[in-house]
Amino acid sequence: MKALELRLEIPQSKCFLSREKTRSAAWCGFQMEETDRILERVASIGPDRLLDVGCGCGGFTAGLSPHCREITAIDSSQALIDRCKKENARANVIYFCMDGRDIRYSNNSFDLVAERMTLHHIREWEKALDEMIRVSSKYVLVEEPIDDPRSKEKKDARRARELLLALQNEVGFSHHEYLPADTLKNYFSSRRISIESEIIRSDELVSFDEFFRSFDDFAQKSSRKEYWLDRLESLKRELDGNKLCEEDIVFIAARKS
Repeated sequence: MKALELRLEIPQSKCFLSREKTRSAAWCGFQMEETDRILERVASIGPDRLLDVGCGCGGFTAGLSPHCREITAIDSSQALIDRCKKENARANVIYFCMDGRDIRYSNNSFDLVAERMTLHHIREWEKALDEMIRVSSKYVLVEEPIDDPRSKEKKDARRARELLLALQNEVGFSHHEYLPADTLKNYFSSRRISIESEIIRSDELVSFDEFFRSFDDFAQKSSRKEYWLDRLESLKRELDGNKLCEEDIVFIAARKS
């Protein structure tokens, strides 16, 4: 999934597909599911002009392209934009390197603006949403992972993610704790923007090794590689090989009056 701040150039083999989405920090790709809420909404609206904020490797953008006349997709990483143009070029898609906190388009430039799994990579996420609202003439779609510690596996997954986030941030990959669903909904309410929202819950389990399959790539970029690998092994012993649970998702569809 995809960030709007400093990104690392992830090896091509790590441009994963994901409803693995956030469970292994799938910043670079996604899996277009039949039940994906953004896909469903974009297909039903059929926007003339769509802006995809934080497009990553462009897999999400390419999946949406049949449902739009024209898509502009932005990401702050030039390396990822170059990959988009190579791997996910479409006749109706334009890719630009641009920071989502400073979108260089005029007010109401797009019928629909969407982000998928991007805001938790931005410390100043409100600025990104402010910009998304400003350049949209009607619709803003948001899809973000959220925590719900309703099971041991979900609690363990949160502990595991804290380790992954600590390493990622040390090596310059901006990745923060998930925003609570109420925080996102209250953001729109404070701006008097009406929304529909849905929590998509999942109790699908993943193995410890699958959850951390990208960890070694990040550790290689740290001057403390052995320290981080030792911490990973310590956590694995502590959890005793237990499986972890993927995150829930909040979907928000906002409509400007």
